[in-house]
Order: sequence, then C-alpha cells, then structure tokens
Amino acid sequence: MDDISSTLQRVLTDPTPADLWQLQGELLAIGTEAALRARQVAGDFYLYLTDLESKVTSRHHSRWASALATASVTSVSLHELLEEQADVLKQLLLSGVPALLEIGSAIQSVRAWEVEAALVHHEAAWTLYGELWDISQTMLPDLPARQRQAHLDALLRPVMKLETPTEARFTVLVKLFQVVLAVRLAPVLAGETGAYASN
Repeated sequence: MDDISSTLQRVLTDPTPADLWQLQGELLAIGTEAALRARQVAGDFYLYLTDLESKVTSRHHSRWASALATASVTSVSLHELLEEQADVLKQLLLSGVPALLEIGSAIQSVRAWEVEAALVHHEAAWTLYGELWDISQTMLPDLPARQRQAHLDALLRPVMKLETPTEARFTVLVKLFQVVLAVRLAPVLAGETGAYASN
C-alpha cells in the first residue's frame, strides 16, 4: 500500500497523466472491487488530463503548464481526505467551491483554448456528477435527493458555463477528481474491499 499512498500523494499535489497511469497498474494488481472502482476514477482523471493536453498546440504548451500549476495551488491533503471524508464532501457540496473559482479566475492565461476545451470539461463534469452523487449517498444518506441534486448542480454549474474561464473550470475539475479519487482509494488503503464500491 506504500506505493499507492505515495503515488496518490503526488496526484493530490501535482497531478500528472504519468502518475495516474502508474496508479492503474497498482490498482489492477490489488484487484478488489474497491480497487477497480478507484481505477475507473483514475482512468477518467487520466483521460481528462490527456484530452485537455491534446487540445493544446506546442506553442501553447507553457499555458498548459500554467493551468496545471493553477490546479496544484488547490492541492488536497491526503490526511484530510482520508480522515475527514464526510466533512470534506459536505463542505464541497454546500460551498459551491467559490474559493477555487477565485483562484482560477485570478490567473489570466490559457485563453487560447476556451472553446476547444469546453467539450472535455463537460465530459469530465458528467463523470464527476455521477461519482459525487454515488459517494454522497453513502456519506450523507439523509440528504434528500432533490437537495443532493441542487448541491451538485450548484457545484458543477460554473464548469458548464461558457463564460467561466478555462483555468477556473480546470481548477475546479482537478480538485473534484482529486477528492473523488482519494475517497475511492480510502477503502483500498485501509485494506477493505467495498465501502464505496458497491453502488
């Protein structure tokens, strides 16, 4: 589990497709239902990063690096996520991540691929909506469905708006992928097999 912990910590502080690819092999080797569920999330995160990177031409490569740097500003604490998952999720659902949008909106780079990247952001948001719904049902079972829907809609609404700058969308989506991946990996790191993998 040490390999997974160290790889996850890197993904939570400076996510790269290479680390997510490495995580895939480690999770397949474990092979439990929880590990395979976490691999699915890692795969969606990997595809989001690589798809977005492919939209950037070589002359905009420095802007891609800047976007990644923006996301790493909002790096997630592994301890916080693994020990206080319900609190972190509740805070995300109720806050609408305004702080993330402030950080993302403060960066004035990556303007060249706003429209080109929109579809990639929307696909990632679709995936994350389902994952967050599933996880929140486990962690916050008393939350009424309509309220759950309203919170998730508010959380992801900025990502779906064309006027939201790409770097702000990227920052929010990376943060959410980090949270979902850490939550899905929690039972794997604890040696369990199905805490969040059964739904």
